[in-house]
Amino acid sequence: MADLHVQNLSLTARILVNAEALNMAESVGNYTRHRKAPVVVPSESGYSIIYVPAVSGESLAHAYQTLLAHIASQKGLPVTEMDAQGFFMKFSDENIIKNYYAKELAKALKAKDEVEALDMLKKLELAEVEKTILKTSVVADVGGFLYTEKLVKRTSAIRFAYLIPALDALITGGASLSPQLHVRYTPEAKKGEQALFYVESSSALYTLTAQLVISDIGKVSLDPRIRDEELEKQRASRIEAAIDALTVLVEGVLFGAKRTRYMPQWDVRSILVAYSRGPVEYNVSPGLTKDYMVKSYERAVALAKSLGNSLIVNMYGYNGEAGYLQEPVVKPEVKNVTFEKTSTPAEALSKAKEKVMSINKPLG
Repeated sequence: MADLHVQNLSLTARILVNAEALNMAESVGNYTRHRKAPVVVPSESGYSIIYVPAVSGESLAHAYQTLLAHIASQKGLPVTEMDAQGFFMKFSDENIIKNYYAKELAKALKAKDEVEALDMLKKLELAEVEKTILKTSVVADVGGFLYTEKLVKRTSAIRFAYLIPALDALITGGASLSPQLHVRYTPEAKKGEQALFYVESSSALYTLTAQLVISDIGKVSLDPRIRDEELEKQRASRIEAAIDALTVLVEGVLFGAKRTRYMPQWDVRSILVAYSRGPVEYNVSPGLTKDYMVKSYERAVALAKSLGNSLIVNMYGYNGEAGYLQEPVVKPEVKNVTFEKTSTPAEALSKAKEKVMSINKPLG
């Protein structure tokens, strides 16, 4: 029987996005620039570096945690007021906790008031500090935090790569940046009242890659032996909320800035979602090339074989680039690595969630 210690959900999607300004990096005069990132591109003569439009992993993580806060709150899970407002300071030091989190902390510690709660926190061991913060905020649980007063660090269970254009699209010219002229107009057109300004917009076939470490959610990382009845009862709901937030983020491209006037024209062209259980994490190959599904499946088969079949991987893929994007040839004899084709991106995400929740059932 496989070791189910590490549970990991990974996904990669190729999303066609037109006319977006999702991540603006700086303003120079009246010109607002789109974020760019260096990418190595292969060519016949070797490799070269080009700068391409990008959306930072931090931007994606902020949007994800905002969605998580709303979804978790609807499920009756602990969410702080700062989480709900989209401020993720996450108990970083004593002053931050005193000014923004003392009320919720007092509830988690069952203290008589905020002063007693802060005093109790100072006396706790490191692992107990982590447990207390987990009980105070699902966002801190899934998104991680660093409490600098005692150097209590919890690594985020949700991880995002930069959103960058697919390599095959870059090679054929499928990514572009262009400044768009805008005008602030006044009735009398007086000097100093009117203004011209430029916003750099982008269009590209982007690759979104993310990972959610299911087995970390609702558990104290500094001391896995610690058990808490409240956390254990909430664990299945916390996992479900974390997956739902990721699903909404991907399905609706609900991230980025300037959406009021640069709402992106988007289409999820393909997606691959993998749920793995075993002694190590398994992540799908990024959707940078047309053979990413094949690579992901073959890597999973090879890794499972090298680990003595102690790794189980269930894959769900949607291919909206039929005739171009390559699909894996499933090996029926390999029972612990599966690939199921779906008719929509939402179905791939839904089937993966269903599999995860069948393993992580609510207590009672």
